[in-house]
Order: sequence, then C-alpha cells, then structure tokens
Amino acid sequence: MTINMMKKLYTLIAASLLVSTSASADNWDLTQDSVTLGIADIDWTVDPKYHGTKLLVAGRYVISHEDATKYDKDAELVKHIVHADLQIGDSDTGLEYGIVDYTFWAYQKKQEFKSSGNFNTVRDQLELGKVMASVDDTLGVDSYIELTAGRVGRFWAYKGSDNSKFKFTFGLNGSLGWAWTEAADPAYGSVSNPTLGLWNVIIFEFDRIGQFYIDSRVVSGYTFGEPKQTLSREANARFGYRKDFANNIALDVFGEKRSFHFAAFDIPDQYNNARRIAVEASYKF
Repeated sequence: MTINMMKKLYTLIAASLLVSTSASADNWDLTQDSVTLGIADIDWTVDPKYHGTKLLVAGRYVISHEDATKYDKDAELVKHIVHADLQIGDSDTGLEYGIVDYTFWAYQKKQEFKSSGNFNTVRDQLELGKVMASVDDTLGVDSYIELTAGRVGRFWAYKGSDNSKFKFTFGLNGSLGWAWTEAADPAYGSVSNPTLGLWNVIIFEFDRIGQFYIDSRVVSGYTFGEPKQTLSREANARFGYRKDFANNIALDVFGEKRSFHFAAFDIPDQYNNARRIAVEASYKF
C-alpha cells in the first residue's frame, strides 16, 4: 500500500471518530439493500501480477419484502435476494475476483435488547435455496459454485448495565449444501463434494465510535465414505471497523484473508491465500 493511500485511510478513520452516527452499523441484516464502492491493497496471491491497488464494487438488493405476521409480529420474510461482490484490477483478467449469489427465501426476526447483565437473543435468521457462483484468479480457482439447501443463524448481545456505552454481540451460523469447483491447476481438475459451512461474527460496539468486528466463514467439503477424491475448503476471515453516518452512508475499513484448499488423496494438497486491506463506503436504501 502506498504512503498516500495510507494517509487517506488514516484520515478517513480519524474523521469518522468525530462524527456522530445515525444508527448502529449492520453488515449482517438480510433485509438491507445497499451499494458499495471501495479500494483495496492486495498481496499474497498465486501470482504477483494480482498484487497492488484494486477497485471494489458490491451491491445487494431484495426483490420482495413482506411481514411474517403468521410467524411473529417482529419478523420479516424476504424473497429473491441478489448480491454481488467484485474486485477489479489492471491484470490481464480484469475481473480478478467476483461472486454473485441468489437466495430464494429468507426469514429474519430482530428483537430489542431487553436486560443488561445477561446475553439477549437479538436476531434469528433462516435462509433456504441459496446458490453462489464465483471466480477467483488470485487463489487459482477458475470457478466455484455452491448450492446451499439451508442456513440458520442466531445473534446474542450483552451489555454490562443499562447505561453502558459498550455492547458485545456474537453471531453463529451453520449451513449444509454442495459445491462444484474448477481448479486452475489441471492436477486438481474438477471437484464436487457435499459441504458443511460454519460462520461466526464477533462485534465490539461503542456509542459514537462505531463497531470493531471479526467476521469469519469456512465451508468445508466432506465425503460420506473413504476419502478417495479431492475435497475443497473455502474460507474467509475479516477484521474491521465500521461506522454509520447520516443519510444512510457507512464506512468500513478492514483487513481480510481469503483462502482455498484442495485436499487430494493421491497428490500433495494445494493451499492458496490472498490478503487485502481495504476501505469501503456503502449507501443503504
């Protein structure tokens, strides 16, 4: 990362600490529409040509919203969620990393924080019928398609007292599905396996300052019998700072490590990873 880019990053962080928020930042709301632009410094990839400063573009749109009154007055049903996350650089491939996913049906129930000194359930989530397609030149993956039959999650929050300016939140999510992968290295070729996903998030939230968070996801392939086939493992870990401003604008500064692992039974495993340090601005609508 260049010195000028670092100066701009530090300036954004310092400015964000001086501006009051309009609402608590939330990266994990299934019902939220958003558009995001950012820049990132990339390293640790399979080829140095993918290193350097990149453009990040992302978006999320929910086609159908409805109150889930037959389930609970505080719940919401959403259908047909479309999400995309792209990394664009100046290498010969242009689009170096990109995912597009679609969720057919999702249920979310938010609950108000009720009592200090205890962990409170603040959110339940259920997603059914999700498909994700991605390419990742930086990790040596020509294509990765993940079909998730179902994903379920819950968030808990804790405050020491009613007047506390600090809140701790923990979220846990699990999924079952199937993945198909095309490796750039022909030695690993095409991989197909059932998957078990585990996702967790830890949030340290301070009034007027914002949120510091850790967000990680691991989707591991497995086999029902003796492992005489190549299996895939996709993982993502992010540590960041996020703050909401007025007019539905949010700032997100983070460091992230993505990795992909091919576990083969007859040849050495292949493990590739990529690092990016980024700043993103999002508009929620």
